[in-house]
Amino acid sequence: MLLRMPGYCEKFRCIADKCRDSCCIGWEIDIDRGTAAYYESVGGEFGEILRENIADGCFVLNKDERCPFLNERGLCDIIIRLGEDKLCQICSDHPRYFEWFGSVKEGGIGLCCEEAARLILSEEHSLSEREVPDEECDEYDVQLFELLFKARELIVSHIQHDRLPEAVSAMLDFAEQLQFNIDNGEYELPVWEQSTRPQQPDIAAVFGCFSELEPISPDWLPYLSERLGTAKKTAPLSAENELYLRRIAVYFIYRYFLKGTFDGEIVSRVKLAAVSVWLIGCLWEYERLSIGSCGFEQRSLIAKNYSKEVEYSEENLEVLADMFYERECFSTSRIKGLFQIK
Repeated sequence: MLLRMPGYCEKFRCIADKCRDSCCIGWEIDIDRGTAAYYESVGGEFGEILRENIADGCFVLNKDERCPFLNERGLCDIIIRLGEDKLCQICSDHPRYFEWFGSVKEGGIGLCCEEAARLILSEEHSLSEREVPDEECDEYDVQLFELLFKARELIVSHIQHDRLPEAVSAMLDFAEQLQFNIDNGEYELPVWEQSTRPQQPDIAAVFGCFSELEPISPDWLPYLSERLGTAKKTAPLSAENELYLRRIAVYFIYRYFLKGTFDGEIVSRVKLAAVSVWLIGCLWEYERLSIGSCGFEQRSLIAKNYSKEVEYSEENLEVLADMFYERECFSTSRIKGLFQIK
């Protein structure tokens, strides 16, 4: 089996106690069956502690929503006492993600981790490949996969080499036509061109839609509300932002576009990439206007916070996917308009 991942993934290392937003706080942590069986077999005092802090297949978070095995130093007692290889699957993998397509396994690291965000923003996207042991995967449409793989390569190339506003606009039209082709059983790549004009965006409505999503942090909705006024008069695609926003656009396209192999859905995933780029850029500009600068570390932190609130909630992603079809502010022409603000 071929494992394909962005080259920067090999550099990822958990920064553990140096992390400002630990993934061991505020998240429900499921324990896979194999690890649960092992934890049942652990003897001694620590084995008793393990079992006392597991219920319904999950670790029982304390009153501060911390994993019971995240100690006061910000380190994992399971790693300290049993070794890193005794973590449950979700803890071992995070923030890595994977998708399987027959003899190909694709993976990456998620933007919601601050160390992963630094890597995603700091390096150009290029894929590395290596052979790994075979793994089972669900059935999928091979012809559709091959079409979408070619389409993704084309989109990523334009994002990396064209001006970003033009690349995003053409990407949206390309996705609409590709969706039409797939829906009608025509597995052909459309022409890469802008075919619809941008319309005046409704920025308040866009922020309103994101405010309807279920927040993870209690600070997120007030944060968005506070920044709406600035978003109406900022140009998120400034020269200093564009390089980093390209990398975020590529991240979203790489991670989500090929999921269309399983359900045929293209447009909502491309809109997710476009709108995410615009909104993260707006939040960066607000930071710059507020404190006079928005350096690399702050850009990484803001992108991480956005990802955590939006991308790392399956419910929020599903709600947004519906909104991208149902809400006028997310029409292709109005999303294009977001990128025309001067």
